[in-house]
Amino acid sequence: MLPFHHRDPGIVGLLTSDRLPPGRQIFYGMISDGMHTNPAALRIAHRAHPQGLVLVTDAIPALGLGNGRHTLGQQEVEVDGLTAYVAGTKTLSGSITPMDVCVRHFLQATAYL
Repeated sequence: MLPFHHRDPGIVGLLTSDRLPPGRQIFYGMISDGMHTNPAALRIAHRAHPQGLVLVTDAIPALGLGNGRHTLGQQEVEVDGLTAYVAGTKTLSGSITPMDVCVRHFLQATAYL
């Protein structure tokens, strides 16, 4: 998500504006896997426009494979906990956090748990 800028306010400006497009429902996605989005950002987004929030996961096909090296198509990844790296590096390949964990992180961040 791009940060707020005075010339291009983006989603932050839209959600906090008092001039939402009439008759249009605004939806936006947040990855709440505990790695991509700071808990404070989840709280701010939820307070700004709770009815448009869509929780998503950035999970890649390595979800559920367990720790170790795995080949996904032509890419070799190394799974460590809830994170997958390009094998032999610390470059993120993607998350392997399941949706139920993302929901739990969201609930904790927004004080529902």
